[in-house]
Amino acid sequence: MATQTDDRLAGQHIVVTGGARGIGRGVAVRCARAGANVSLFDTRPDVAAETSAQIRREGRDAAVYEVDVTDRSSVETAVEAASSELGPISGLVNNAGIQRAVPLLETTQETWDAHFDVNAKGTFLVSKAVARAMIDADTAGSIVNISSVGAERPFRGQGAYGASKAAVLAFTTVLAKELSDHGITVNAIKPGTVETPMVEEWLAEHSDQSAKSPEEVLSEALDDHILDRIGQPEEVGHVAVLLLSEEGDWITGESIAVDGGYLKR
Repeated sequence: MATQTDDRLAGQHIVVTGGARGIGRGVAVRCARAGANVSLFDTRPDVAAETSAQIRREGRDAAVYEVDVTDRSSVETAVEAASSELGPISGLVNNAGIQRAVPLLETTQETWDAHFDVNAKGTFLVSKAVARAMIDADTAGSIVNISSVGAERPFRGQGAYGASKAAVLAFTTVLAKELSDHGITVNAIKPGTVETPMVEEWLAEHSDQSAKSPEEVLSEALDDHILDRIGQPEEVGHVAVLLLSEEGDWITGESIAVDGGYLKR
């Protein structure tokens, strides 16, 4: 896959949650290659520092904040600090998330709550704080929420995960309606199977539950994708850049599948 560079986000300040690795890193670096400065919100600032180094190699500014997206105070403090350091926030990608492959009858209340805390409540808290900052700064911006194909067609073991990601889709629709008067667009991306540490962990969990190797589990999963290959984090980043740029100005309330055709199989 060829590296893409353009200037569609030149001069913009984009916040990416869960930017330390995986899809978050792919999105953050792709935004930098489009000209944006990027703030990374993550619980692992040491790992996020690796992403920030990649962003700086693209010639852009980067800042890392240790943020628990489930904690309102942590989120609001980081949004204020990021706005002060890199300027008004013009875009947000809510990527922070967790996934555990657990059959529903074995899912504990704690596991269920953890998925909704990070995937749904975290998206709500960061969106609310950033939207208020955009409105206060009179910035017409864009919010992109990373949902999942699991919101519509989940695998076995994705009960809590799929339900929390479906909540993100409903939230996206309502937020798009409520922020439209402020010039802020809100959309969601539904990635399919992407080559990330989270997917590696998911494959290992399914392997333990099915007595199949991770390679066999992956092969079966990819058979459900029309393109029959695993996706790359930066491929999600391409669509995020579109939605964050002026090219996405007339797109709002949408959920776009970036899934190699999984939802059409």
